[in-house]
Amino acid sequence: MLCVWRQTDPVRAVLMGEVYDEDDETWPIVVCQWRDASSGSEGGWVDTATYEPQETHVLTVGWVWPQCLEGHLTIVSSVIGIPNDPDTVGEITHIPLENVCSVYSLAAHLPVNWFDENF
Repeated sequence: MLCVWRQTDPVRAVLMGEVYDEDDETWPIVVCQWRDASSGSEGGWVDTATYEPQETHVLTVGWVWPQCLEGHLTIVSSVIGIPNDPDTVGEITHIPLENVCSVYSLAAHLPVNWFDENF
């Protein structure tokens, strides 16, 4: 099942708990579109007369790590252990809240036998 969430003010939504519930122990799976900070060039010398700056938009998919870093939406792409209480995480991305463009919440239903060796 896919639950889509989109807000005109995604920063407010993150802060107000619309992306995740601070009292909920689960780590929701989301897709986040955000503006990346970049130098805007390929490096080297840039001709100011012809330079055209462009924003870089990134899509990140993963589990929200609630309250990890103040002022940021933290998303991890891999977990070891139970997904709502992982022992270890990988590929941590801290996205400044002001860079968040939109967040889509993906509802995932894991089978009961998630950790069964025969799964």
